[in-house]
Order: sequence, then structure tokens, then C-alpha cells
Amino acid sequence: MLVALGVAGAAALGLCGLSMIGAPTSGTGDGWTGWTGHVDSESVSDKAAMTPDDASAVRLLQRSADASRTVAYTGRVVVEDGSQTQESTLLHVPGLGTVSMSAGDDGVRTPMYAADGRSGSFADAGRQLDLLATNYRVLREAALDTTVAGRPAEAVVAEEDGVVAARFWLDQETGLLLRKELLDDKGAVRDRAGFETLSTQVDKGLVQQAAAKEQDDAWGEVLSRAALEKARQGGCDCPESLPGGLTLVETRRAAAGTVGAVPVIHQLFSDGLETVSLFSLSGQLSEQDLDGLRARGYVLTDIDGLNAWVSGGSSAATRTAAVWQCEDEVLTLVTDDAARPIDVVGSVLSALPPSMPAEDASFWGRVVRGWERVTGQDS
Repeated sequence: MLVALGVAGAAALGLCGLSMIGAPTSGTGDGWTGWTGHVDSESVSDKAAMTPDDASAVRLLQRSADASRTVAYTGRVVVEDGSQTQESTLLHVPGLGTVSMSAGDDGVRTPMYAADGRSGSFADAGRQLDLLATNYRVLREAALDTTVAGRPAEAVVAEEDGVVAARFWLDQETGLLLRKELLDDKGAVRDRAGFETLSTQVDKGLVQQAAAKEQDDAWGEVLSRAALEKARQGGCDCPESLPGGLTLVETRRAAAGTVGAVPVIHQLFSDGLETVSLFSLSGQLSEQDLDGLRARGYVLTDIDGLNAWVSGGSSAATRTAAVWQCEDEVLTLVTDDAARPIDVVGSVLSALPPSMPAEDASFWGRVVRGWERVTGQDS
């Protein structure tokens, strides 16, 4: 069923940029508060639930998350991911959407529109700040305060096990997230994104025109709690959480014919820094699907004794995608901003284990099955 390849390809093009996160309960005062009061026992690990928060950092992050939903702006953003650097111009109007313009190979900037919260770009990065105080120790670092895009910015860091995992610079005037840096376990910057220029003066008409020209959103159906439960009863795993404190943020469904021959369910999970998209569809991976995965650069990979077809797993700086058969579902996982993407894939494989042994998807497995079909005998 070739639809599996369509999902993997679509995911790699950035369909995992959805987010609509509720706000945690913040502490008060200038000292340590200990608990945020926002702990979901079904989706947050014990370690994360016992993370203390710096009250001023929590307030700044909450203000920034609110700003991402309320402040319109335009600006030039530079993203550095490993050895790759990308530059784009964003026009963002909350409640309406984002227009992004990036130079192609021919140097031409083509406007691209995405509905509010759906761009997968830096325009949506601030929405995940709500989850930081639950899953990480967040601290106000005034010593790192600086100027970003010509605007005074206040610094907040996120720690995990006493090691700084990320740094954020928040606009002093509006609260907008101006820059973020993700660090490796040695303290080196592995991913950086931020504004080079920024203005809150926006031509909203350009975004309105782009929205009016946009065709119907293939992923426009947001599944309610009742609809999600119905999907589970119909055979979709549709988990509430994934290992590592990854909380379910949103679930959407693409109708049959928009992405492939059958409906596809997309779930977005995040811990505030890392984002994971899980695409689920009913069916079985065919031989044609496997050939297509190989052609797209996917490699059958053994991860702690479990097997999936993986693309981009050799570099922490690139998005990693994995496809595998889980009972009667074909699952596609796409990681974003993960420090150790293969570890994330491995933990999800453990929670949703593949039902097909590695040898069944190998060349030799195909030979054996072909022999059995020809001779009618077991090998």
C-alpha cells in the first residue's frame, strides 16, 4: 500500500509543525516554588514531575507562549542545523496564519502559506514553551541577556539532570521568542534559530490574501476526545503519550484521498524541546512499499533488537523518520529537534513494537516467500 510512502514523504516535508498547547499553572514570587502544578501522570515521567522551577523563568516563558498566540510580526529568520543554514522571511498573524518566503535554488522567493500553528517554522516555536516548565528545570539567566534583532532580550535556560539543554532569548517588550539554541551534552550548540530582523508592523492583507488562495487543508480535522477514542476502538493505537515525557499535543486526521487511499491519523507529541509526529494508517507494508522506502534512502535498522525502516538516523542535526508495521497499522515516526533521534525512535519502538521480524523485510525474506508461493512448500 503506497500510502505509507506518501505519509513518510509528507512528514519529512514538515507536516509535524502542529501545536496548540494549554498553559501550565505558574508559581508566584521571586524564589523557588518547587512545583508548577501542571503534571500529567499519564504523559510525564517521574523524573520530570519532580523538576523544580524558577518562578521568574516560568513567568517569562508563559508570557512568551501567550505572545506567540497574540502578537503579529514580520521578520527574517536564520536557522542553523548542523552544517546547514537556512534563511526565510516570515509574516505571522495570530488566528490567521503564517506566510514564509525562502529563496529556492533559482534565488526566487516563493510565498508559502500555513494556517495558524501549522507552519512548522520558527513562527510556531513559541507555542511549545508551555511544556518546558513541566519537563525541564527552567532558570532565569540575566547574565545572558543581550540584544537580538536590535531588541533587548531576556534569557532563560532549560536544564536536564543539571546540564543546560537549551537557551532562549525573549523579547523584553512583547515577550516573543527571538532566539533559541539547543545544546548537546558537551555544551556545544547543535541547533540555533532566531530573528535577524523583527517588526510588529505587519501587512495583514498579504496573509489574508494568501489564506484566501489556499486550498482546503488536508489535515483540517482536529479529533476531539470522543473522536480519538472512536479511532482507538477502530484499531488505531493513538497513544496518550510516548516515552521520555512526550505529551500528546494535538491529533488530526486526513480524509481518504487527501494523502493516500485510506484515512491517516497524525498525532503531535512534545516535551517542550523535542517534537515527535506519529502517523498511523490501517494496512500492511507491501513489497512495493519496501522497494519505495529503499529508493527514498530508508534503511532497515536494528535498534535494540527491534526493526524499522529509518531515514536520517546518522545525524542528530537532521530530522529522522522511521516506518514500521505494528499489527494492522503502518506507523511513521518523525522526530524534530531531538538530541539523540535514534534513541527516541528506539523508545517508541519499544512502546509500539514492530510485528514483522527483520528477516521478513529483508531480501532473503522476499526470496523465501517467493519460493513458497511458487512451490507451495514451507522453507
